[in-house]
Amino acid sequence: MRTNERARGIGYSCYMNNIKEIRAVDSLERFHFIPEWAKKKRMKQADIVRSTGADKGVVSRWFNEGVVPKDEYLVKLAVIFGTDISGLFRHPDEERIAQLLRGRSAAERQKAIEMLELLFKDNDPAGVQNLNQRAVSR
Repeated sequence: MRTNERARGIGYSCYMNNIKEIRAVDSLERFHFIPEWAKKKRMKQADIVRSTGADKGVVSRWFNEGVVPKDEYLVKLAVIFGTDISGLFRHPDEERIAQLLRGRSAAERQKAIEMLELLFKDNDPAGVQNLNQRAVSR
């Protein structure tokens, strides 16, 4: 395991098999959230170029074409953005929620889910249905 991976607690090898599969997909859909992470950290493409050592054309393809960075850059980006490699494939807001739930007990996670469902019940009919189904089954 590389030093940066160990420092970030990244289980590096478990993500690389998935990355290769993602690269193999011939699609215009972007699988990563690098532009959103950069925006959240108030970084421009030029900042990413300087921080990663990647060529500006490569970084541009990450942002504009959805190209998945090579493994070495995924590690650097994860460190820059303060996440792990899997976090680069989640929206920063979703990653924040995942960080809050990480290390919590199953009961604490369930309580958080129920609170979120209550919070958003007016905007999410499916959420209300899930909440109602749970209430009936208790």
